[in-house]
Amino acid sequence: MGEIIVGVDGSQGSRSALHWAARTAAARDVGCRAIAAWQYPANAVTPAGPARLPGPEEMDERTCDAVRTVVREELDADADRVEVEAGRGPAASVLLAAAARADTDMLVVGARGLGGFAGLLLGSVSQECVEHSSCPVVVLRGDPDPSDGPIVIGLDGSEGAAHALAWAIDLAEATGVPIVAVHAPIVGANNAMMDASRQALERWCAPNAARTITFEMRIEQGDARTALEDVAGETGAALLVVGTRGLGPVRGLLLGSVAGYVARYSDRPIAIVPRSTG
Repeated sequence: MGEIIVGVDGSQGSRSALHWAARTAAARDVGCRAIAAWQYPANAVTPAGPARLPGPEEMDERTCDAVRTVVREELDADADRVEVEAGRGPAASVLLAAAARADTDMLVVGARGLGGFAGLLLGSVSQECVEHSSCPVVVLRGDPDPSDGPIVIGLDGSEGAAHALAWAIDLAEATGVPIVAVHAPIVGANNAMMDASRQALERWCAPNAARTITFEMRIEQGDARTALEDVAGETGAALLVVGTRGLGPVRGLLLGSVAGYVARYSDRPIAIVPRSTG
């Protein structure tokens, strides 16, 4: 398992993401790295002429100092367990580049950072990360504890869902929480279709029977998007996990309808797990 990357910009959302990332890294016994991005303003000209700006190396150090301050404020004695890093460029680009590293296991971000509109559940940086990251992205809303409540995951028999399940089980074992696997047959499914769905769900989960976690399987008739939300709310889920459809010919379909809906409209912590490319 590789290290956990968390985006930090000083906002409350990023501070919650830092807490979650640090606790999860400790539970998995892996490294945690807090990254902040900076870039020069587009217009650095004042009425008196061009503004004098610090050099890139100085900006890197100032940014790292700011991140260290946030880490100390939020984690106290555990602050030394977190590495800090400054990235040059737009925040989403910096975080996506970090996510693409071979040693990155997951990317953790707040739902909205500084400058986000209050009416949006997902800010521009977190939106871009879930749409384009090559590693799993966890989007934090509120200040949840990764060991408080089950992990709810949607399964449909696809390669993306299977990869998401393997990732979720690894996390569940590390944090000591159960898995609730949910499958939603098509609307109006008859008894025979429901029975077939139960058998399919059991078959998808069977390879994980030997893992040291509690497993619950749920069949929820109806729209998969709302079914996942309903089960997550009913069980008090600590995390809602969905897989992506993988890279396809249409950029807008990268997430798929269920993952896209959860990313944009869920009001709880979510994890978007891309299809394995290995």
